[in-house]
Amino acid sequence: MSYGVGGYPLWQYITIPFISGIVGWGTNVIALQMVFYPLEFFGIELFRIKDQPWGLFGWQGIIPTKAHKMASDCFELMMTKLIDIKEIFGRLKPDEFSKSMEQGVLLLMDSIINETANEYMPYVWKRLPNAVKDEIVVLADHESPKFLTAFMTDMQENVHEVMDLKFMCVTECVQNKQLLINIFKEVGEKEFIFIKHSGFYFGFLFGLLQMIIIF
Repeated sequence: MSYGVGGYPLWQYITIPFISGIVGWGTNVIALQMVFYPLEFFGIELFRIKDQPWGLFGWQGIIPTKAHKMASDCFELMMTKLIDIKEIFGRLKPDEFSKSMEQGVLLLMDSIINETANEYMPYVWKRLPNAVKDEIVVLADHESPKFLTAFMTDMQENVHEVMDLKFMCVTECVQNKQLLINIFKEVGEKEFIFIKHSGFYFGFLFGLLQMIIIF
C-alpha cells in the first residue's frame, strides 16, 4: 500500500530518520578521525599552505598539522591554570633523593672519573697505581650524597632556569604526534563521545522533518 504525496510504501518513510541518523553519526565519526589522523601528510603534496591540513591531493590530521602550536598552547594552559612545576619539585626531599641515587651513582662514578681524568690529565692518570685510582673513586662516592643534596636544593629553587620544560614538552609532542593525540583524546573523551552520538540524534531529527515534508 502506498502513502503520502510520493506514493511510497510506509516502511520507506519510516527508514528516512534512521538512515539520516546513521549518516549524521558516520560523518561525525569520520570528521573526528580526520582531526587526529593521519599523523603525516597522506597524498600527493603538489601544493599546500603552511600549517594547513589539506593539500592539493591529500590530507593530514588537523592536530598533527598544528602539533607545535597545539602542544605549546596545552603547555601554557597547564602551567598557568593547573600545575605549578616549582611546587611539584618542592615536594621532593633532597636527602631522600640522594639516598635513592646512591647505588646508581656508585655504578657510574668509576666511568665518570676515568673519562674526566683521561680528558684533563691523561698523562698523570695513566701512571697512577690502580689502588690510588680506586681510592679516588671511593672518596668521590662518599662525597656524592652532599653534592646530590645540594644539586636538588638548587634545582628546586631555580627549576625554570635549569630546565626548559616548555621546549622539552613541545619538542616531544612534535616528534611523537601520537602522544599529543592521546592527550587530546583522554582530556576530551566525554566531549568526543557526545559529538559522535549527537550526529545520530540531530540526523534523526532532521530525518523526521524530512519524512514529514515528503509524506
